[in-house]
Amino acid sequence: MSTGTPNEEMDWRLIQQKTFTRWCNQQLKVQNIFVGDLSKAFCDGVNLIALMEVLSLKSVGRYNKWPKIHAQKMDNVSKALDFIMKDEGIKLVNIGSEDIVTPNLKLILGLVWTLILHYQISQGFRCDIDDPATDTVEGPSAAQALLAYMKKMLPNKTVNNLTTNWNDGILVAALVDAHAPGLCTEVDTMVPENSLENATLAMRLAEEWLDVPQLLEPQDMVNPKVDELSMMTYLSQFLEAKAKPGAPLKQRVDPSQIVQCTGKIRVNNGLLLSDCTYQKAGILGCYPERVRVRGARLEGCRVGEALNFIVDIADAGTGDLCISIDGPQELAATCAFDGKDEAVSVNLVFHKAGIYKMTIMYGDREAHGSPYHIRAWDPSLVTAYGSGITGIGTSVGLPADVFVDLTNSGVGSLEVSVKGPIGEAYTVDASVTETPDIFMGSYVPVAPGGYSIGVKLERWEVANSPFTTRICDLSKVTLDGPGLVKAIVNYPNIIEVIAEDGICEELAAQFKSLLGPQDIEYHCTQLDEGHYQICYTPHQVGITEITVTCGGLAIQQSYVTPCIDPTTVTISGAGVNPEILVGRSVEFSLDASRSGPSDVEVLITDPSRGSVPAQIVCTRRGTYAVTYQPISAGEHTIALTFGGLKVKGSPYKVHVCDPSAVKVSGPGLKVAILGVENLVEVCTDVAGLNKVDVSFESPQGTFAADCRLLELSQSCKQIHYTPHGVGMFEMIVNYFHEATPITSQSFAVLCVDPTLITLDWRGMDANVPINEEKQITINTDDSGAQDLAACITDLKGKIVGYPRVTEHTPGIHTVNLKMDFTGQYQMGIVCNDTSVPGCDHTFTVFDPNAIKVFGPGLDRAIMSQDNVIEVDTEEAKGSGEVGVIFGCPPQVISPVNYEIKHVSENRYKINYSPQLVGMYKITVTYAGTPIGPKTVTVPCIDPYSVMINGRGLQSGILVGSPVDFTIDTSNAGPGKMDVTMTNAKGESVHVDMEQTDCGLYNITYIPSCSGDYHTGIMFGGLEVQGSPFVTQVCNPIAVVALGEGLEKAIALNANSFTVDSSQAGDGALNLTIEGPEECNIDCKANGDHIYCVSYVPPLAGTYSVNIKFAEVHIPGSPFLVTCSRAPPDASKCHAVMERDNQAIMVDARDAGGTGVLEVGVWGSLVPASYVTVEHNGDYTFNVSYEIPEPGEVEI
Repeated sequence: MSTGTPNEEMDWRLIQQKTFTRWCNQQLKVQNIFVGDLSKAFCDGVNLIALMEVLSLKSVGRYNKWPKIHAQKMDNVSKALDFIMKDEGIKLVNIGSEDIVTPNLKLILGLVWTLILHYQISQGFRCDIDDPATDTVEGPSAAQALLAYMKKMLPNKTVNNLTTNWNDGILVAALVDAHAPGLCTEVDTMVPENSLENATLAMRLAEEWLDVPQLLEPQDMVNPKVDELSMMTYLSQFLEAKAKPGAPLKQRVDPSQIVQCTGKIRVNNGLLLSDCTYQKAGILGCYPERVRVRGARLEGCRVGEALNFIVDIADAGTGDLCISIDGPQELAATCAFDGKDEAVSVNLVFHKAGIYKMTIMYGDREAHGSPYHIRAWDPSLVTAYGSGITGIGTSVGLPADVFVDLTNSGVGSLEVSVKGPIGEAYTVDASVTETPDIFMGSYVPVAPGGYSIGVKLERWEVANSPFTTRICDLSKVTLDGPGLVKAIVNYPNIIEVIAEDGICEELAAQFKSLLGPQDIEYHCTQLDEGHYQICYTPHQVGITEITVTCGGLAIQQSYVTPCIDPTTVTISGAGVNPEILVGRSVEFSLDASRSGPSDVEVLITDPSRGSVPAQIVCTRRGTYAVTYQPISAGEHTIALTFGGLKVKGSPYKVHVCDPSAVKVSGPGLKVAILGVENLVEVCTDVAGLNKVDVSFESPQGTFAADCRLLELSQSCKQIHYTPHGVGMFEMIVNYFHEATPITSQSFAVLCVDPTLITLDWRGMDANVPINEEKQITINTDDSGAQDLAACITDLKGKIVGYPRVTEHTPGIHTVNLKMDFTGQYQMGIVCNDTSVPGCDHTFTVFDPNAIKVFGPGLDRAIMSQDNVIEVDTEEAKGSGEVGVIFGCPPQVISPVNYEIKHVSENRYKINYSPQLVGMYKITVTYAGTPIGPKTVTVPCIDPYSVMINGRGLQSGILVGSPVDFTIDTSNAGPGKMDVTMTNAKGESVHVDMEQTDCGLYNITYIPSCSGDYHTGIMFGGLEVQGSPFVTQVCNPIAVVALGEGLEKAIALNANSFTVDSSQAGDGALNLTIEGPEECNIDCKANGDHIYCVSYVPPLAGTYSVNIKFAEVHIPGSPFLVTCSRAPPDASKCHAVMERDNQAIMVDARDAGGTGVLEVGVWGSLVPASYVTVEHNGDYTFNVSYEIPEPGEVEI
């Protein structure tokens, strides 16, 4: 038996270091990390970071996993310490990175104790401390709380401290039995003298069945110098200790004693809601501390939801169970006893939110964990409001408040979460306000858009959650539009609202005058995403202050806007009369006294849109006098605006008259044509005159003329007059303004009779060659024409010259014309500087040297075919016709057939077809003038009449043999002969051409290689019929024959050889075999002029193989081949029975070779009487025999 006395020399620091080291290893085992010396375990920070990630269930972030230098170790430790303090909110005192890296063991032990206190002891008490409001237990209060817990668990034991009271091992044994009644019944018989045995047994049972590791060794627990921190580290593990299934629990039972017990549930006033009865075996005593509540979290539940839990009294001995519930309202409850598990099942349903106190009594004492404070909450009664919920009264960058009212729902764990438009999440920490049960939090939106606000009470969504709202960014909302600058009374005025982010909620407008708020009708319209429009209509003039709000907040500043009514402005005075005279100052007045506060603008423009100065004088408030002086005639425009808007009647049109600016024009001012209407126009557009009159006079007095006035417009009139006599007269034009004559003008006019003017154009055609002089005669006698001249103009009317006009006798004139530039022109007769109508002539000047004549028909012609000559007259600038003249050979009787086609604007094509060969002269003309190369001589040939004969163009020519052919051109006309030849290699072949007679040619050449020769024969530059000619040249010497079949052969077998003629050209291959017997020959072409030849000689002997190419023996031909028979193969002989089994035929043709045929015949008892064998000469044999007795025959 152990005395239980510990080693008194053991230092408490060593015990603490060992305990804390075991605690660290217990946490790090999930990472497969083990530390030995705690003073060095954390010096590089890696193990410390691993420990924090295990304890916090979070990631510390990136760090150096293999630090080697001091700086890397310091950085790791700093990350770990920052994580402990900033992320986990644990306060550390007097410890830094250097203290761990160096290391300082005392400070490291302090750090580990802080972690034990936070993650094990304090978190353990969150569920077990009586006061539910306690969230953390730190420092001395942790020891007090742990001591209180031990006293509660061990009510029958004396527990005054956490060190020396535990040295005998009895308390730890009692603690084990309290958590699992019956697990350590030895505690009832333990004595202090056996302290080490007591502690060893209890700590072993705790580790095996309660999952309480031995962070403290038994000899350390019984050591009087054991420190309190080590004991707290070990004992705090019992806070959540539970017995494992199958734990060896021993009952302290008296089976002879059965006790009848009751269970009851009562409410505020003691009203009994439910009860049950049960029987228990006589467990010695009543142990309320062993009562356990299982199956539900008793912190609270939702209203209307059943809260189910079980009160386990199996190990609590015998006693009555009473559950009392005090709260804001009655509730529904049931209870029932389960005899198998010795437990009472309880079902509670709360009907009103609030805090209910539940007390559980077992026997006459409170059970373990009692009393319980149960909160009943109703999420449907939670109300949430504020700018953060509605979006009204907030903007991006401003706090958005969220208020949550839990007055009627019951207080519980409140969770407010916000999700923004770009996916960002906000956590709102709601804290209680001055008003109880109302919580307030806020978030600051960072982006405009839709926000989703979720509000949960005890993880249940409250009514209408999640809330959705849209928040705008007021800094990105701008105002614009004419309605901010000025407003028009009784007219819709527009204010544009532009939101860059597309959001502008609860848009409104406020109006206020100098006297106070104004009741102005308005409405808001969304035109597009982010584009809104406010339309308002004021009904009185004056100054209005406009404020536009979004979500209750003002957008920018207020605008001071004048309200005006331009329709009430009146205009009067001479200055706006329809007609006034140029150079005179005029005035009109403008009355805007009832139109509101604004400016008057006057803009006066003349007909050229130039500005006319105007003087504006304010005579009294709202009344103005306007004075201006027009300096040019014509229509003036007076534009009047009030506040930038047109006044009623604006713009005014005023006509300014100027008599000196009248314009008279027209052909009838200088020359008049007798007997027809002559035109004169009078333009008063600028003058502003409205009446015109005309009269005529001659030196002899009144001039006879009919006259009529035609008014084209208010400012333009036409005078149409018809004179009745030739000669000079005066035309007088008078002008009036209204009925008052202003001024008049007179004009000297010559009247002529163009019908008496004759022109002789015979010297000038419609087409005139350039630089060629022409003469025209003009007779003006009795026509009245004077000062005669000629004028040349282009088609656009531009004058290009005045030809010289000579008067030979009175009335007889000549015009000498010589044009030195091309184009279309018109020549007219001018009299008194005016053109005489009906006396003009249009002509075209062309350049014959600029005409291009070309085409194959100028070089040679082909008989009976269309030959083409083309003419391009584009550069000639004329409009004449193209012609052609042919000079034919003497033997040609009929004219040449031709056709001239106008193919495009300036292009012509001449097709001509001579019917006989010979030399022709051709002249092309344009407007009757020879053009191009003037006259050309063209040979006409007939290449189809060329005749070709001779061996030299036939196939089968042998290489190296001279060959020739003849060409006869005697009937083909005058032309040059040309012969070209190429061989199969594409090389040119030399040919000798000799002219033997007129039109007869002899062509000779020697082929040097085999293949196709191409001969081109040209006559007069054209290929003759059949050209190019293809001639096949072959070379039998180049044929090669190879193969064993050309040296020896086997009779009755296929013997083969190969013939290669690929280098010999095209030729006929001929094969024959002569010998003892005719042979079958099989020749197959394999392509590329290579042949495989097979033959079967029927008999042995000598054979001659003849191979010819193009009827010529190839090298080696004929080939002498010795044919022999092959060795016989008896297995290839076969017999056929004939003549009713009295004869057979033996076929040895497939056996080959030469051999002796032996035949034996036996009957069933005796051999054949005779056997005869007869050779048929083709290796077949007839065998006959005779069997004396019938029966089976064996041959």
